[in-house]
Amino acid sequence: MAGETVQVDIFQDVLTLDYHQERLSRYSVEWQPDDRHIARVGSPRIYHHRYQSAQLELWQLGEVEWFVILRDFPRSRRRRRCSRILAIHPPLFSDGA
Repeated sequence: MAGETVQVDIFQDVLTLDYHQERLSRYSVEWQPDDRHIARVGSPRIYHHRYQSAQLELWQLGEVEWFVILRDFPRSRRRRRCSRILAIHPPLFSDGA
C-alpha cells in the first residue's frame, strides 16, 4: 500500500486509518498544550484486513519492551551564527629584492 491514499480521521483522542472503507488501525492521541499539534501517538490497535504488508515482521508482538521518550523542555529556535571568512593574500611580487 506504499504510495496509496488512506483516510485519516482524528476525533478527540483517537486517530483512525481507513483504506477503501476498511479499518486498518486505531491509535490513542495526546495533544500538545496548544491543542493543535500532536504530542504523542500510542496504544496501537491493528485490525485484520485483506491488505498484506510487504514488510516482514522483525519480531512477534510482546517480544520487545518499548520505552517512551518524552521531551522535558520545549524545542527552541537556534540562532544562526554569523561567520565570516577572512583570507589574507600574501604579495606575489616583492619590491626590489
